[in-house]
Amino acid sequence: MGYRLLADENIEQATITHLQQLDHDIEWIGDVAELGLGVSDDVIASYAAREDRLILTQDHDFLAIAANRPVGVLFQTEETLSAREVGDIVDELSNHIEQPDIVVEYVSRNWL
Repeated sequence: MGYRLLADENIEQATITHLQQLDHDIEWIGDVAELGLGVSDDVIASYAAREDRLILTQDHDFLAIAANRPVGVLFQTEETLSAREVGDIVDELSNHIEQPDIVVEYVSRNWL
């Protein structure tokens, strides 16, 4: 079962496309009318919580936000991962961890 995701502005379009091909429901903040590029992390977190989406990001600020708000974060720790690798790791996570159980999960080569 795929995740409902909200990709932060630092997530590559190729990653978003690959996740869509893997049947994940993913929005990019730049395509969401009420968000857009440069919007505050708090606004992103509020939208994600309201729309039942996990935030996919490389932004460390979301780690603190997830500790204090009801929002799940998939944090990409390794910037050297290809778009396909990020998508495959997120897809594999979705086979083992249900979306409601995620607070913070790290998207890295050694995720498990």
